[in-house]
Amino acid sequence: MDNNYLIAIGKRLSQIRKSQKMTQEVLSEKLNISAKHVSHVERGISSYSLKNLIDFCEIFNCSLDYILLGKPNQNVLNKLPSEIIELLYTGSAKELEQLNRYLQFYIELSKKQD
Repeated sequence: MDNNYLIAIGKRLSQIRKSQKMTQEVLSEKLNISAKHVSHVERGISSYSLKNLIDFCEIFNCSLDYILLGKPNQNVLNKLPSEIIELLYTGSAKELEQLNRYLQFYIELSKKQD
């Protein structure tokens, strides 16, 4: 695999982990791998096995499409600005709550216009 892909994947993995305030050590325990391997993956030096990628997605409730390709595979989400998609996958609980409030406000406004 091209090193540029590994670096991009590692960056997304790191962003997701950090957004949930999880350390590399805690993640390594959850994936049953060394913290050094987590660090190498996040820096694009190596990659996770398919099983570890799937486990990562389950731990963080995220999409494998986002990790591997940097975008969701769903057509509707592809129409959103990339900043919103990134926020959906890497945003803190507070940021996601704020985004949800904005969307609820938008829904209320659109109902009133109908």
